[in-house]
Amino acid sequence: MNRPFSLLSSALLAGMMLVAPQAEARFGKSSSTSESQEDSKDSDSRDSKSRTHGASPVGARAPSRPSGHGDRPRERPHHDSRRYDSRRYDYRPPPSVVYVDAPTAAYYVDPVAPSVSASSETYRDARHKNFVFGLDFQVLNQGGAAALHLGFEGERLGLMLRAGALSLRADDGSGGTDSISLLSTHLSWAVLKGDSGRVRLEGGLSVARAPDVTFVGPSVGVSAEYYLLDSLAVEGRMHITPVPYRQLDAAGGVAWYFFGNLFALRGGMRMLVLDDAGFVDGVAHQDVLPGPYFSLGLAI
Repeated sequence: MNRPFSLLSSALLAGMMLVAPQAEARFGKSSSTSESQEDSKDSDSRDSKSRTHGASPVGARAPSRPSGHGDRPRERPHHDSRRYDSRRYDYRPPPSVVYVDAPTAAYYVDPVAPSVSASSETYRDARHKNFVFGLDFQVLNQGGAAALHLGFEGERLGLMLRAGALSLRADDGSGGTDSISLLSTHLSWAVLKGDSGRVRLEGGLSVARAPDVTFVGPSVGVSAEYYLLDSLAVEGRMHITPVPYRQLDAAGGVAWYFFGNLFALRGGMRMLVLDDAGFVDGVAHQDVLPGPYFSLGLAI
């Protein structure tokens, strides 16, 4: 009775030792512990088998092994599967490494012009006037003056036309009036321009028609404007005619733009000097005509 029980126990123990490693390998461990456990189980299995074989009774047949199985070490893959095989090892990169699937170019936005340049262009467009038109009036001690101005100006080049008339008390004591007509046309070139204003050089012709003579001569000058605010600017001009007669026309004041900067109200002081250089009767006659002026017109 003891011998059959011993044989049955030995057979069951040997079968369990053979089946256990096959069951572990079938599930496939996902960590490196599986291989070490599998190797240790193989080692323990061999030791257990050797001990079981030693404890087997004489005459019991030792369990046979498949040919070539367990006689040579298991072949390992050419690469370290514990590190790179995602099925066997859950590899996680260090926290400092960040992977971006999308191209980096997708995170960049095309650069735009600097906000300062855009703002400067906006101010320049708001302050620069391409077309001006208005009526000028001047109060004089000896009478008054009225004029019409019309101007066009581009990026740098401009054209200004002024036509006016003076009504002065006659100097012969007759109580009458003397009329003088003035006409000037100037081309202008903005040598300096910016957000705050412009400085222009001007040149052209001036015409003066008096009761007994008419003069035509070259005229040169300079004009400038400086914006204190978008709707308020200081401005000035000075024109000189050296020959054949002498004329100085200088004015300075402020300009206020209103109703969306479409209209302009100007005011200041003007100095007008006329000298005929003795062409009429050999005696030089000169008029110095200072006085305040104001103007109302369009500014587009």
